[in-house]
Amino acid sequence: MWDGTGGRYDQSALRKLVDAARGRADRAAAVALRHEILMETASETMRPFHRRMAELHRATESRHRATADLHASYAAAVKNWAAEPKGREDIPPPFMTAVAETSGARSLAVTLFDGPESAAAVVVSDPVAAKANDLEYLFGEGPSWRTSGEPGVCGGRELSSRWPRFGPAAREIGVRAVVSARLGPRDAPLGTLTAYRPEPEPDAEVARSTELVAEALTDTALHPSTLLDADDGLPVHPLFGDVDRQCVVHQATGMVMTTHDCTAPDALALIRAHAYTLDESVFEVARTIVNRTSTLS
Repeated sequence: MWDGTGGRYDQSALRKLVDAARGRADRAAAVALRHEILMETASETMRPFHRRMAELHRATESRHRATADLHASYAAAVKNWAAEPKGREDIPPPFMTAVAETSGARSLAVTLFDGPESAAAVVVSDPVAAKANDLEYLFGEGPSWRTSGEPGVCGGRELSSRWPRFGPAAREIGVRAVVSARLGPRDAPLGTLTAYRPEPEPDAEVARSTELVAEALTDTALHPSTLLDADDGLPVHPLFGDVDRQCVVHQATGMVMTTHDCTAPDALALIRAHAYTLDESVFEVARTIVNRTSTLS
């Protein structure tokens, strides 16, 4: 989505993505309608086939419309940003903030994995999602590490019983329920999308909305055919234009390994413990280490 001329955002690429998603949705809708019509006049033995085909293409339509809506919302945000007077920060608005507003989830976090218990990148929509995700990172438990196929819905007392440390801490920042959905293929998950909710019991609509957003991101930002940037090798998608907070933690972990002569897990444990003691986020502590204003000594 970057045009390669000093970081200026390519709005035409966003429009093409939106148009392509809407075109796919329209084609899926047309096929679904055809099977719905045929189902009315088909023989008894053929009706299950037409019903299944109609359901399949309606689901495909929903996924592509969700993709179009997400990126259209972000395109509008970018357009408004571009129209602002000079003097604004010369960076586009966060993609995940627009996604959260469109989906109605408000607080979202994308966690991408580079191992079974290691996050390579984290992108959040707002301060609540940032704090909640930091708690997961601090305690080493939480919904972002869930990678099964179905959306994970957890609220109320179950939040604390499932995650004894994360659950009570999350309640203190106003998170009373979570919904998580897998990112990437079922057989090779790439990460999770997590919605943090103030309501104690998120309903089925919230779970379905989160799943649709996860599917939209899987089909665009995380799809194998997505174009890669020649400079950094990252997919050319606005998700990767958001700040990668996790890279600061990785850098700080390496610095702590050097100064304390320890392994990466031990260095990360030291950073987590220091954050917990100071009642600060893991990211903030990592930033002080990178800026050399703290050595954890």
